[in-house]
Amino acid sequence: MKHAAIGLAFGTLCLVAQAALAQTPSAADAHAAHGHEHPHAANAALSLNAAEPWQTDEPLRRGMLQIRVASAMLTPAFAAAQLSQPQAAQLAEAVRGSVNTMIAQCQLPADADANLHVILGRLLAAAAALQNSPLAQDGLPAIQAALQDYGHYFAHPGWQEAPAADEHAHH
Repeated sequence: MKHAAIGLAFGTLCLVAQAALAQTPSAADAHAAHGHEHPHAANAALSLNAAEPWQTDEPLRRGMLQIRVASAMLTPAFAAAQLSQPQAAQLAEAVRGSVNTMIAQCQLPADADANLHVILGRLLAAAAALQNSPLAQDGLPAIQAALQDYGHYFAHPGWQEAPAADEHAHH
Protein backbone atom coordinates (compact mmCIF):
# COMPACT_ATOMS: atom_id res chain seq x y z
CA MET A 1 0.00 0.00 0.00
CA LYS A 2 2.84 2.36 0.89
CA HIS A 3 4.47 1.74 -2.50
CA ALA A 4 1.19 2.51 -4.28
CA ALA A 5 0.95 5.82 -2.40
CA ILE A 6 4.50 6.73 -3.38
CA GLY A 7 3.70 5.81 -6.97
CA LEU A 8 0.70 8.13 -6.88
CA ALA A 9 2.92 10.95 -5.63
CA PHE A 10 5.43 10.34 -8.39
CA GLY A 11 2.69 10.05 -10.98
CA THR A 12 1.32 13.53 -10.39
CA LEU A 13 4.50 15.39 -11.15
CA CYS A 14 5.22 17.85 -13.88
CA LEU A 15 7.89 16.87 -16.38
CA VAL A 16 10.39 18.84 -14.33
CA ALA A 17 10.85 15.54 -12.50
CA GLN A 18 10.92 13.52 -15.70
CA ALA A 19 13.69 11.27 -14.39
CA ALA A 20 11.53 10.31 -11.43
CA LEU A 21 8.52 9.79 -13.68
CA ALA A 22 10.48 7.49 -15.96
CA GLN A 23 10.93 5.13 -12.99
CA THR A 24 7.20 5.06 -12.21
CA PRO A 25 5.41 2.54 -14.43
CA SER A 26 1.85 3.86 -13.96
CA ALA A 27 2.58 7.60 -14.02
CA ALA A 28 -0.16 8.46 -16.52
CA ASP A 29 -2.82 6.53 -14.61
CA ALA A 30 -1.77 8.03 -11.29
CA HIS A 31 -1.81 11.55 -12.74
CA ALA A 32 -5.29 11.02 -14.12
CA ALA A 33 -6.43 9.83 -10.69
CA HIS A 34 -5.20 13.10 -9.16
CA GLY A 35 -7.73 14.96 -11.27
CA HIS A 36 -5.81 18.16 -11.96
CA GLU A 37 -5.22 19.64 -15.36
CA HIS A 38 -2.17 21.82 -15.82
CA PRO A 39 0.59 22.29 -18.38
CA HIS A 40 3.40 19.78 -18.40
CA ALA A 41 6.09 21.74 -20.18
CA ALA A 42 9.53 20.21 -19.95
CA ASN A 43 10.89 23.63 -19.04
CA ALA A 44 8.13 24.43 -16.52
CA ALA A 45 9.10 27.44 -14.48
CA LEU A 46 7.69 28.94 -11.34
CA SER A 47 5.69 32.13 -11.56
CA LEU A 48 3.98 34.47 -9.15
CA ASN A 49 0.27 35.25 -9.07
CA ALA A 50 0.20 38.76 -10.60
CA ALA A 51 3.46 39.62 -8.79
CA GLU A 52 2.15 38.17 -5.51
CA PRO A 53 2.81 34.78 -3.91
CA TRP A 54 0.17 32.09 -4.42
CA GLN A 55 -2.20 31.46 -1.52
CA THR A 56 -1.77 28.25 0.47
CA ASP A 57 -4.09 26.01 2.44
CA GLU A 58 -3.56 24.21 5.75
CA PRO A 59 -2.53 20.80 4.30
CA LEU A 60 0.06 22.49 2.07
CA ARG A 61 1.51 24.59 4.89
CA ARG A 62 1.62 21.59 7.24
CA GLY A 63 3.32 19.34 4.68
CA MET A 64 5.92 21.90 3.66
CA LEU A 65 6.67 22.71 7.29
CA GLN A 66 7.18 19.00 8.04
CA ILE A 67 9.67 18.73 5.18
CA ARG A 68 11.41 21.93 6.24
CA VAL A 69 11.82 20.86 9.86
CA ALA A 70 12.93 17.31 8.96
CA SER A 71 15.55 18.61 6.53
CA ALA A 72 16.76 21.26 8.99
CA MET A 73 17.31 18.55 11.60
CA LEU A 74 19.76 16.76 9.29
CA THR A 75 21.53 19.83 7.92
CA PRO A 76 24.32 19.76 10.55
CA ALA A 77 25.11 16.11 9.75
CA PHE A 78 25.14 16.90 6.02
CA ALA A 79 27.39 19.94 6.55
CA ALA A 80 29.81 17.78 8.53
CA ALA A 81 29.72 15.11 5.77
CA GLN A 82 28.29 12.69 8.35
CA LEU A 83 24.77 12.16 7.01
CA SER A 84 24.25 8.40 7.18
CA GLN A 85 22.37 6.24 4.70
CA PRO A 86 19.63 5.44 7.26
CA GLN A 87 19.18 9.16 8.06
CA ALA A 88 19.02 10.00 4.34
CA ALA A 89 16.53 7.19 3.69
CA GLN A 90 14.36 8.37 6.59
CA LEU A 91 14.34 11.97 5.30
CA ALA A 92 13.62 10.80 1.74
CA GLU A 93 10.67 8.76 3.03
CA ALA A 94 9.43 11.75 5.07
CA VAL A 95 9.58 13.98 1.98
CA ARG A 96 7.70 11.42 -0.12
CA GLY A 97 5.09 10.94 2.61
CA SER A 98 4.51 14.67 3.03
CA VAL A 99 4.31 15.21 -0.73
CA ASN A 100 1.86 12.33 -1.09
CA THR A 101 -0.35 13.80 1.65
CA MET A 102 -0.22 17.27 0.10
CA ILE A 103 -1.23 15.85 -3.28
CA ALA A 104 -4.08 13.84 -1.80
CA GLN A 105 -5.43 16.90 0.01
CA CYS A 106 -4.73 19.40 -2.78
CA GLN A 107 -7.32 22.21 -2.86
CA LEU A 108 -5.46 24.89 -4.82
CA PRO A 109 -6.68 26.64 -7.98
CA ALA A 110 -5.20 25.26 -11.21
CA ASP A 111 -2.48 27.92 -11.66
CA ALA A 112 -1.31 27.66 -8.05
CA ASP A 113 -1.43 23.86 -8.32
CA ALA A 114 0.75 23.93 -11.45
CA ASN A 115 3.37 25.98 -9.62
CA LEU A 116 3.17 23.74 -6.58
CA HIS A 117 3.75 20.66 -8.73
CA VAL A 118 7.01 22.14 -10.00
CA ILE A 119 8.21 22.41 -6.40
CA LEU A 120 6.85 18.97 -5.45
CA GLY A 121 8.61 17.46 -8.45
CA ARG A 122 11.88 19.01 -7.35
CA LEU A 123 11.35 17.72 -3.79
CA LEU A 124 10.71 14.17 -5.00
CA ALA A 125 13.68 14.20 -7.36
CA ALA A 126 15.88 15.49 -4.53
CA ALA A 127 14.52 12.83 -2.16
CA ALA A 128 15.45 10.13 -4.67
CA ALA A 129 18.94 11.59 -5.05
CA LEU A 130 19.31 11.83 -1.28
CA GLN A 131 18.34 8.21 -0.79
CA ASN A 132 20.81 7.11 -3.48
CA SER A 133 23.68 9.19 -2.12
CA PRO A 134 23.28 10.94 1.27
CA LEU A 135 25.95 13.57 0.58
CA ALA A 136 24.98 14.36 -3.02
CA GLN A 137 24.48 18.03 -3.85
CA ASP A 138 21.24 17.18 -5.66
CA GLY A 139 19.87 15.65 -2.43
CA LEU A 140 19.49 17.68 0.77
CA PRO A 141 20.74 20.97 -0.75
CA ALA A 142 18.17 20.59 -3.55
CA ILE A 143 15.42 19.96 -0.97
CA GLN A 144 16.44 23.16 0.79
CA ALA A 145 16.51 25.10 -2.50
CA ALA A 146 12.99 23.88 -3.34
CA LEU A 147 11.82 24.94 0.12
CA GLN A 148 13.37 28.36 -0.38
CA ASP A 149 11.54 28.73 -3.69
CA TYR A 150 8.31 27.62 -2.01
CA GLY A 151 8.75 30.47 0.49
CA HIS A 152 9.19 32.94 -2.36
CA TYR A 153 6.34 31.76 -4.60
CA PHE A 154 3.76 30.80 -1.95
CA ALA A 155 2.23 32.84 0.89
CA HIS A 156 3.03 30.87 4.04
CA PRO A 157 2.80 33.06 7.18
CA GLY A 158 6.01 32.88 9.20
CA TRP A 159 7.92 30.92 6.54
CA GLN A 160 10.78 33.43 6.35
CA GLU A 161 11.54 32.83 10.04
CA ALA A 162 13.74 29.91 11.05
CA PRO A 163 11.71 26.86 12.09
CA ALA A 164 11.41 26.47 15.85
CA ALA A 165 12.73 23.30 17.43
CA ASP A 166 9.27 22.30 18.66
CA GLU A 167 7.73 22.50 15.18
CA HIS A 168 9.01 19.04 14.31
CA ALA A 169 6.30 17.43 16.41
CA HIS A 170 4.14 15.22 14.21
CA HIS A 171 0.70 16.65 13.49
